[in-house]
Amino acid sequence: MASYRRNILPFIALTLLTLLPYNQGASRPIKIGAIFHQEDMELKEAFERATFATTIENPAPAFELRSSIKIVNSSTDSFKTKLAVCELLEEGVAAIFGPSSPYTRGIVASIAARFDIPHFEYVWREHKELILDEEGNPINPTPMTINIYPDSEMISKAIADVVVWNEWKSFVAIYETNDGLSRIQKALTMKRDKDNPITIRHLGTGPNYRSTLKEISTLPIDNIIIDVKPENIMHVFHQAKEVNLVREYTNFIITYMDSSKLPILEIRNGTTQGNITGFSLRQNNVDGINLAESAALYDAVFLLYNALNILNDRNKNNGDPIPIIPVPLSCDDEKKYEAGPNITSIIREVPIEGKMTGAISIDEIGRRRDFSLQLLDFRGFNSIKMGYWDDEGVHSTRTKQELESYLFKSIEQNHFKIAIKVGEPYVIEVTDGSTRGVPIDKKYYEGYCIDVIENIAKILKFKYSFMLVPDNQYGSYVPKTKSWNGLIKLLLDHEADLAICDLTITSARESAVDFTMPFMNLGISILFSKPEEKKPELFSFLKPLSTDVWIYMATAYLIVSLMLYVQARMAPGEWNNPHPCNPDPEELENNFDLKNSLWLTVGSLMQQGSDILPQAPSVRMVAGMWWFFTLIMVSSYTANLAAFLTIDKMDNPITNVEELAKQTKIKYGAIDGGSTSSFFRDSNYSTYQRMWATMSEARPSVFTATNDEGVERVLKEKQGYAFLMESTTIEYKMERNCDLQQIGSLIDNKGYGIALIRNSPYRTPISGAILTLQEKGTLSELKTKWWEKRGGGKCKKDDSDKDANSIELGLPNVGGVFLVLMCGCAASFVIAIFEFLWNIRKVAVEEKITPWEAFVAELKFAVNITLDTKPVKIAKSSSASSSMEGGIGRATSTARSIVGSFLRLDILDKFDKNNTNNRGNDRKIN
Repeated sequence: MASYRRNILPFIALTLLTLLPYNQGASRPIKIGAIFHQEDMELKEAFERATFATTIENPAPAFELRSSIKIVNSSTDSFKTKLAVCELLEEGVAAIFGPSSPYTRGIVASIAARFDIPHFEYVWREHKELILDEEGNPINPTPMTINIYPDSEMISKAIADVVVWNEWKSFVAIYETNDGLSRIQKALTMKRDKDNPITIRHLGTGPNYRSTLKEISTLPIDNIIIDVKPENIMHVFHQAKEVNLVREYTNFIITYMDSSKLPILEIRNGTTQGNITGFSLRQNNVDGINLAESAALYDAVFLLYNALNILNDRNKNNGDPIPIIPVPLSCDDEKKYEAGPNITSIIREVPIEGKMTGAISIDEIGRRRDFSLQLLDFRGFNSIKMGYWDDEGVHSTRTKQELESYLFKSIEQNHFKIAIKVGEPYVIEVTDGSTRGVPIDKKYYEGYCIDVIENIAKILKFKYSFMLVPDNQYGSYVPKTKSWNGLIKLLLDHEADLAICDLTITSARESAVDFTMPFMNLGISILFSKPEEKKPELFSFLKPLSTDVWIYMATAYLIVSLMLYVQARMAPGEWNNPHPCNPDPEELENNFDLKNSLWLTVGSLMQQGSDILPQAPSVRMVAGMWWFFTLIMVSSYTANLAAFLTIDKMDNPITNVEELAKQTKIKYGAIDGGSTSSFFRDSNYSTYQRMWATMSEARPSVFTATNDEGVERVLKEKQGYAFLMESTTIEYKMERNCDLQQIGSLIDNKGYGIALIRNSPYRTPISGAILTLQEKGTLSELKTKWWEKRGGGKCKKDDSDKDANSIELGLPNVGGVFLVLMCGCAASFVIAIFEFLWNIRKVAVEEKITPWEAFVAELKFAVNITLDTKPVKIAKSSSASSSMEGGIGRATSTARSIVGSFLRLDILDKFDKNNTNNRGNDRKIN
């Protein structure tokens, strides 16, 4: 029993609520009229649904709306449209809805204004310039007309805002009617530079639009605005797909205000082809209402119903109520609907929330200004709400995580076509017959860039295939054809999704395509051939001091020696008693004769000193200054000598780019049309401008087609040609050819990046993958693999790169020192021979023997190394000791007789025993 009560009570309550208005007699019928054409049957159905819904959605309605519909066969028949309006007036309607035709709506609006009948429109109408009165207030020629469809000016603003939101720099606008052209006018008049043009194309009469669409597909623009009639939108998309206009990276904006009801996903078919953005005016759905115009009409009925209820409530509180129930009127009479102006006034004053299209706010001239539009993105098998637009602009409603999730999912489902250019070590053809690497046109390729793509694909989990660039060019703009070549052309023509090689990121290329973050950083440098290793000169030990210094030193040596000699003769302190035992000598002796003066200076210069030292202050001062001079000079010489003897200097005519620019003997160039030549061409630095002018005017041309050609020219012309190229490629070539070297530091800083089609959504994920590879050290490992391990490391480090202290000196470095030693020794031996021969002559004369006897005797003595003493005189027979003793006695007697005139014999004996004779006789008497 309790269960039965619970089930029956709601039914009884609903029945009582339904019958209550009739029991009280409060529900009054009000007729509303509508004019439709034969093609507006869906609008007619929406109108009937809305009229019925106003009653059933209110349990106690004050009014019951009843529809009166007139069908006019032709949308251009003004006469029959006027008759239909007059018939509705005679039936006594509170409002008129429609028609949708722009040709007949003016007749209805003017009649409604004449009889104060509220007139509702629900389709797009072009915004007209306002007419102002003397006080500046707008004059509304049709004051009773209210359009529930969003204002044309606001729709145009919404389209322009979405274009800006998508960061479109250039686009193609396709329109079918003049109304469509008016809708996109704000987007067409947005400020943009000449490099980002807007192309406008009329779609044509149809139904075949392929010729126009095919023309658009050949344009280098990937952003398209489509404004066509709703019934033709899908026809246009199907034909666009046939001519390959609906493709990867092509972006569309559909201006139709109810894109959610279009079967656009049939075009996508689950693929990533085409990024299609559409608008949706509806905020909620009602079964059977499929068009934006139907939704606006549906809300227009509720808008009227709400105004009637508000006016009814005001009548209850007003002593002089305004009659709401309409009365029959006649087009031939002047009687008007008394409540009409009040109804339209309430509609302008009180905004409501529409059942389907959201907030409705009407301005003073009957335009709907305050509204919002949903932004839909048709992806895969679903349409996703990306955000919404209102008067303040576009607002995104998708979180960053949601967008990234979809993006990474689409990457996993995609198959990328990657364009490459052959060039070591980035892309290398496998020529040993193996099948390693990746296949392209029945050949296999490997290299640094192939490995980079492989690692990125592992991170992002996408599939890929490679293709070779047909013209083997990196990609540069050709003014003659006004187009790009090489890898950039493939991207612009959508023949490839990515492009990778040693492709430098430049501003010119970035104006055409997008780049990821660099996967390799580098700069321009100079490739030059190594000079032949300069053999050390025989007298390289003289190099630490210049020739002038050596001459000045020799001159100083002679001058100081002469000064010592002269000043010693002048100084009294340098004259000494030659016989210390004689207190009263008749002669004084000076040690600093010319020979001893030269010996002292050269001894100190050689850091050896001398047994003859100065005594007078003036001579000591000269000697001290000379010693100071030799200290500095010898120290300086020793310091420089280490560098000159331990480094084999390479005789390079240039050491940096400034020196290269100043000279004219060595020619220099770069790849024709490459990023390096563009750098010099576009630089504002005077040195680089001068270098570009030199390269441009050089004959024959100094530009090359490839890096390999430039390297070959450097090797062929030896030090007559320098090639400007990227430092990474220079490093690679130097690892494999020991005749090459890099001159100077980097001229600029740039990077190699992966090129993508403009506005590609995959740039950020791929850049993130590159960053991951950098952080893990994978990129460094790959560079080591392809630069050093795979064919590199052929050239050992130069000895100049080592510590100078660890270098062994070879004979060529010190050969001159040995030569000087040998020459000096040979010279001394020659002098010794001359001394020996001179002494033989002297002995022969003194001892009255033949020179030959003297020579034999002296030679026998010289070669007899067992004798430590030498006789004063040489006897004819060396075997008779008595003869020798007699000879010695006679020599001693003679010596005594000579010296006896000066000294007593006992003094001479003592002097001989002490060996203190300073006159040079150092022979011992046996």
